[in-house]
Amino acid sequence: MTPPVWFHELVVAPAAFTVALLHARRALGGGRAIGELLALAAYGYGVEAAAIGLFGSHSYGASWLAAPFGVPLAVALVWAAVISSSMALSARIDPRGTTARAAAAALIAISLDVLMEPVAVRIGLWRWTPAGPWLGVPIGNFVGWAVIVAGYTLGAERFTGGGPLYREIADRLAVAGASVMGLILVGLAWKRLRAEYLFTGSRGWMAWAAILMATAIAGRARGRGAQDGGLPARLARATGRGPAGVFLGLAAVFAIDAATLHDPRLWLAALGSTASLLWVSGRASSGSSAPSRAATASPAPRAPGGVAG
Repeated sequence: MTPPVWFHELVVAPAAFTVALLHARRALGGGRAIGELLALAAYGYGVEAAAIGLFGSHSYGASWLAAPFGVPLAVALVWAAVISSSMALSARIDPRGTTARAAAAALIAISLDVLMEPVAVRIGLWRWTPAGPWLGVPIGNFVGWAVIVAGYTLGAERFTGGGPLYREIADRLAVAGASVMGLILVGLAWKRLRAEYLFTGSRGWMAWAAILMATAIAGRARGRGAQDGGLPARLARATGRGPAGVFLGLAAVFAIDAATLHDPRLWLAALGSTASLLWVSGRASSGSSAPSRAATASPAPRAPGGVAG
């Protein structure tokens, strides 16, 4: 027996969001943390609405309790938790530049999604229209995740913080808008090229293995950690294992779900994702050096790569 939809909606999603918010509060202070996480939740809602409205790519069942215009609010909360936590982990393990950190954040997030997607489809959280070539999931979904996470991370790295409130709101809107536009353009190109047909049969599993291998390689790249005043760096320097907790907690829930479904392919997906996320979390935790809470909550200098959302 798998948990009902309400368990994921009322327990799992709020728990992940709360863990991410507590970590962000440690890094940014209470008011700023709430603003950043709510902005991310709004962004998550926006990308879901765009994908459903423009591409008809997927749909959510009627069992969700709060799903205005077809997008569950709980899903938006999970987006906020996953993106903020992936930014923190990527800044801890790969400080070599903004593009490298954005790519690492996307890989970490996708490593979780390759576990969540096939399980979620089978337990009725959502469905793909049409179903994809890998365990019923379109490979284009993971490409979309790369755009969504990397795009936002890149914007959060490059925009500076500490300015007037209206400027920071404008920065958030600009980053979110550009990322959604990027998602739409990539989605149109993917569909026009009929790229899904490249991943039928065993090639879907090759893509799965490549994602996990790339994530492991990103984990090996850990250095001193990002040293600038950007949002990912500030989240990374805060003490605690909240970012890893978000990923490992979600992975544990969906791995348990997978274990109840009696499908060895789902067990393999769960094992691979969990191992990859444990590796990255361990590398990030072993090398992170965090200043005090007061230091991480202080205003960031206006240098390239500051806070945005």
